[in-house]
Amino acid sequence: MTTLKSTAMENYLGMGVGIIAIISAFLVRSAFLFKTSLCIAIICLTVVLTNGFENDPSLELICFTLIGMIALGYVISLLPEKIRSIAPYFVGMLALIPIGAKANYQGFEVNWTFEVAAFAIIGSIIPLFAKIKDWFAERWFGANKVEFSTAVSLVYLGIFVFVASFMVSTFGVILLATGYFAANLALRSNNGLQLSILLFAVSWIFFSLNALEIPDSLLKGNLWMGILAGLGSLWACKSIRSEKARIFLSLFLPLVIIGVLVSFGLINENFGGMPTYLGAIIGSSLALALIEQPEAEKPFQGMLLPLILIGFTFPTATCLRREKLEVETLLAKSDELTGQPAKKKDVMDMPAIALTDGDAGAWESIAANSKLEFEVGPAASRTSGAIKDFTVDIQLDKAGVLENLNVEMKSASLTTFNDIRDESVLGDEFIESEKYPKITFRSKKIEKIGEDYKITGDLKFVGAKVETVLNLRFVSKVEKDGSEILVFVGKTVVDRTKHNMTSDSKIGDLVDVTFEVAVAR
Repeated sequence: MTTLKSTAMENYLGMGVGIIAIISAFLVRSAFLFKTSLCIAIICLTVVLTNGFENDPSLELICFTLIGMIALGYVISLLPEKIRSIAPYFVGMLALIPIGAKANYQGFEVNWTFEVAAFAIIGSIIPLFAKIKDWFAERWFGANKVEFSTAVSLVYLGIFVFVASFMVSTFGVILLATGYFAANLALRSNNGLQLSILLFAVSWIFFSLNALEIPDSLLKGNLWMGILAGLGSLWACKSIRSEKARIFLSLFLPLVIIGVLVSFGLINENFGGMPTYLGAIIGSSLALALIEQPEAEKPFQGMLLPLILIGFTFPTATCLRREKLEVETLLAKSDELTGQPAKKKDVMDMPAIALTDGDAGAWESIAANSKLEFEVGPAASRTSGAIKDFTVDIQLDKAGVLENLNVEMKSASLTTFNDIRDESVLGDEFIESEKYPKITFRSKKIEKIGEDYKITGDLKFVGAKVETVLNLRFVSKVEKDGSEILVFVGKTVVDRTKHNMTSDSKIGDLVDVTFEVAVAR
């Protein structure tokens, strides 16, 4: 499932990054105009990335510090060569200005100390380290200076990306990227700018993964499809000699290829979608690290592709966003399961509540506050869904112990949040919703085991009645509109092959079902 958590500002500024990057492609004949527009695009991207901060008095100072580093790098790039040979390595020193500031970045407490500022400083002096090493490599081993410098820079960046993300989370990588970009902008280094965009792409991936819930994304083949498509399409375009053709092929052709692959997600979220889109950002950025660009030549327009993709991340996610099951949960925030979406927690881990004789009697489900969801398929390509229309009746005895449970579901309300797929699922090949309009469960035996209930009953589904076991736990008791409401959660596993459906390892035979049900008298 893809959940959007972007703000309007992120959307508009992000689109600004993409639009400015497209404009920059047509300014490549003028180094001044190209780097000016590139600088503006990166400033917009930096501002979008600062949206990860919560409202904090230090936010403006932090934002102006990052913009200041980029602006200083731009100003130095306009100065004589003698100044440009030394000054770029000091632009990261501006990161010392906010020392003492405290802020929260995407849930991570950032205490702006010298150690935090050091990542921007390190970013700005990595080109110097690489330059020193390539000087020795050329003299001692006859190495190609440009290629060796790129290789050394990549090693340094890899090490410091790990250290920065470990110590300061995503914001550490943003600082590193900003310092590195500002220094290479000042040095007028085409290869350095390409590696800078790679570094900003890494920052963006970290940032967007906190805004877009993409479970087990690294296990999905569609992520790697995007990586290889982004890498391959940009790499192929570098071989085009015609300058006019290169503008078209290095940007629009890869965008068409990536767009087609991403759009497969409209058919099935495991075929394309946002994992493919983010993979394309990674792949096209990696291509920039492998493409050698002589400093005397005009910048490679393809370096703008990752920025265009970054700019349209949230609008693309909006287009691909699947229908969401809208249910008002009655569980308190402290009761809800939280954590990384990649590692889904067990609903039965919620703390249980004790029922008393005052809870005895018949209870019926409240549709607006209840949900019944399922997942099916191999770990790398799980398909999720829900049954929207269902009712639950329970009976508690005089001691407040569950003694009866009945569930009735409408087959036609089953959805996987994909109209094309639902047409097949509801049809004759699977659940035959017209022939079997109802799904029912009737309890036969209920055992109370500690805080939980083990309920054995008959599940009638697609014309077959199969004995099924549910696990259930009462987790909340609340008052709403003057009525007392109980909330219980639970889970079960349904073998669909026992319900007149053909086994298929690609689809998955075992369906994991979870539910959260609110009931009132």
